[in-house]
Amino acid sequence: MTEPPGVAASGAHAAAAGTNYGIISTGDGATIDSRTVHLPAEAFTAPAEVVAAGGLTNLPAPRSPVFVGRQADMAELSAAMSDGPPMTPSVVHGLGGMGKSTLALHYAHHHRSRYNPIWWIPAETPSGITNALADLAARLNPYASLTTTSSAEGAAWALNWLQAHEGWLLIFDNAESPGDLESVIGPLTTGRHLITSRRATGWHRLAKPLALHTLPSEAAVDMLTRIIEADDIEGIEDIGDIEDSGASSASVLERIAAELGHLPLAMEQAAAYIQYTALTPDAYLERLRRHPARMFAASAPTGAAGESDNHRTVARIWQFSLRAITAEAPLAGEILRTFAWFSSEPVPRDVAHALHADPIMVDEALALLHTYSVITLTRRTFTIHRLVRAVTRTPDPADPNRAAGAIIRAQQQAEQALRRSLPDDPLSNVDGWARWRDLLPHIHALTDLISPEQDTEDTAAICLQTSVFLQREGNADQAVAYAQRAVTAFAGLRGPDDPTTFAARSFLASALRAAGDLERAVPLHLRNLADCERVLGPDHPDTLVARSNLAYLHALKGEVRDALELHLRNLADYEHTLGPDHPHTLNARANLASSHRSAGDLARAVELHDQSLADHERVLGLAHPETLTARSNLGYALQLAGEFDRAIALHACVLADRERVFGPSHPHTELARHLLTGARQAQEAPSGPAVD
Repeated sequence: MTEPPGVAASGAHAAAAGTNYGIISTGDGATIDSRTVHLPAEAFTAPAEVVAAGGLTNLPAPRSPVFVGRQADMAELSAAMSDGPPMTPSVVHGLGGMGKSTLALHYAHHHRSRYNPIWWIPAETPSGITNALADLAARLNPYASLTTTSSAEGAAWALNWLQAHEGWLLIFDNAESPGDLESVIGPLTTGRHLITSRRATGWHRLAKPLALHTLPSEAAVDMLTRIIEADDIEGIEDIGDIEDSGASSASVLERIAAELGHLPLAMEQAAAYIQYTALTPDAYLERLRRHPARMFAASAPTGAAGESDNHRTVARIWQFSLRAITAEAPLAGEILRTFAWFSSEPVPRDVAHALHADPIMVDEALALLHTYSVITLTRRTFTIHRLVRAVTRTPDPADPNRAAGAIIRAQQQAEQALRRSLPDDPLSNVDGWARWRDLLPHIHALTDLISPEQDTEDTAAICLQTSVFLQREGNADQAVAYAQRAVTAFAGLRGPDDPTTFAARSFLASALRAAGDLERAVPLHLRNLADCERVLGPDHPDTLVARSNLAYLHALKGEVRDALELHLRNLADYEHTLGPDHPHTLNARANLASSHRSAGDLARAVELHDQSLADHERVLGLAHPETLTARSNLGYALQLAGEFDRAIALHACVLADRERVFGPSHPHTELARHLLTGARQAQEAPSGPAVD
C-alpha cells in the first residue's frame, strides 16, 4: 500500500509494518524517493472491533493535591453522572477560577476504575476538540495515523469507536460554546460526557447545568493553611504563632479569604505566593490591600526554570473573558466597570438602565455578562463577585479594559447611577423605604471606596440623603457620619454660605441631637439659624426650619419658655409664607402643641394635638408616617391628662400601623409599643397613695 500524502510513518510504525524503499525516474533526468508501506491486516479493523487497552487515559495530574470544601459538589456531580441518561451530559459552570476543571479532574481520577477510556479534551476551540479526538483514535488504534489523512478523519474514527462501545468518559474542559459540542455529543448515545465551562446559559438543549460556587469560609482557610504549610519554611511552618494586632493567624487567613472572595484559584495563588516569598499572612494581606493590581497578577514560580504560572492568575484568566465580552458588547464592559464600585449584594437591575437609553441593550449586556459567569443575573437583580469587583476597578496598563481613564469614568458613572436611583423624600416616602434598604449596601461600598477628598456633587448628595434616611431608621451614629461628610463636601464644593451647605449642617445637627450629643448639636443649630437669617432672610423656609430645630433643642434641654416662644413665632411665619396646610406648617403646629404639653398646659396641648391630627389626616392621609406621629402625640397628651381609654385606643392604632409600615422591630414601632404598655399600666395604677 502506498502511504497517504503528507503522512510519514514513524520509526516504530515502519518497523512494525515493514517498509520498502526505491527510486523512481521522473522522465527528465530527475529522481524521487518512493516508499511502500505494508500494513498488517489489523490496521484495517473496524472501530467496533477494536478493544481499548485497560486503563486508557490522558488525564493530567491534579494541579494541586489540596482539594477541600467540595464534598457536596462532588456528591452532586457523582449523582448527576450516575442518574441521568448517557446522552444528557453534565456541565459544571461558573466564574473563571472557581475550580471547575479541578472538580472534573478529581471526579475523573476518583472514578478511573468505572470508565475506560477516560479522555480529557481541551474544548476552547473546535480544532482543539478535533485534535484531541484524533489523539484518542491514535491511542485506540496504533495504525490510525497511517489509515487517516487528517485530524478530522482521525476524530471521525474515534467517534465511530465511541458510538460502538460503552463505559467511556469524555471530559470537555473549558468549553466556549455549546454549538462546538453539539456535533460531537449529539450522535453519541453510549458512554458519558462531562463538560466544564464559564458559560452559564445556552446548555438547555445539550447538558444539565451544575453551578459551582465559591468555597465556604472554613474550607478557604483550610486550603490556605495546607498550601502555606506544605514546606518547612522558617517563619511560615509555625503559622500558629503569627499575630496581627492580637488576632490569631486563623483570623488573618479568614481576612485574606474574605478579601479574595473565597475563590479557589485566588486562594491557591495567594497561598503559593505566601509560601514562595516566606511572607507572613498579615504581611501579604497588607500588600494585597495596598497594591491590589500587582498582587492579583502575582504568582509563584512553578517550572524547573523558575517561570511563573502567570496565565493561571485571576487577573489573567478574567482578562480573556472581558476581551471577548467587550468585543461582542462594549456596553457590557461598561456595566461591569461601573458596578464594580457597588457592593457584592444584589443590585436592582433597573439601576443599570441609568447607563443607556435603550433598555433592551442593557438587558442583553447583562445577559452576556451572566453567560460568561461574570455576574449572577436574576429577574430582579444582578450580583458581582467580590474579587471580580476588586480586579475590575483596579487600573492595569497591561489590560485595555482597565485603563486608568476608563476606571475614573466608571467611578463617576457609578456615583451618577446611584444618585439617580435614590427615592425622593427619605423621611416620609414610605413606598421608597424598601428601595433605600436595597441600595444601602451599595451606598456604603461606594462611599468606602471613594475618599472624602474625591467627593463630587453626586457623592455629597448621596451622603446627605442617606443621612436623612438613616435618621428615619434610628441609626443615629451612621447618620452623623454621612451628614458630616456631606457638610464637608458641600462646603468645599459650593462654599460655607450656600443653602445646600446649611441644609447639610442642619441634618448633621439633628443627627447629633438624635445620637444624644447635645454638646455638639447646640452650637451647630445656633450657627445654622444665624447663617440662614443672615444669608436667606428671617422668613425664608430654610430659616424657619433652622428656627424650628433650635426650638426643639430648647425643649430637650428643658428650656420650655424659649421653645414655646420660637414655636409660636415659627407657626405664624409658616402660615404667612407657606399657607395653613403646607406640611411644614402642620409640623410647626404639632411642635407648638408639644411645647404646651411640656409647659404643663395639657388642655391647650390636647386641643392643638387634636387639630394637628385632623389636619394631617386631611392633608397627608391616614397612614402617612407624620400622621402616625401626630396620632401618637395626641395619645400621649391624653394619657398625661388622664383620658386613658382614648389614649390606649390611639396607641393601639399607632402600634398596629407602625408594625405594618415600619416593621415589628423598628425604633418607632418599639416606641409605640412602649407608649401603649405605659398607658395601660397608668390606667391600672391606683389613683392615690396606698393606704395601710
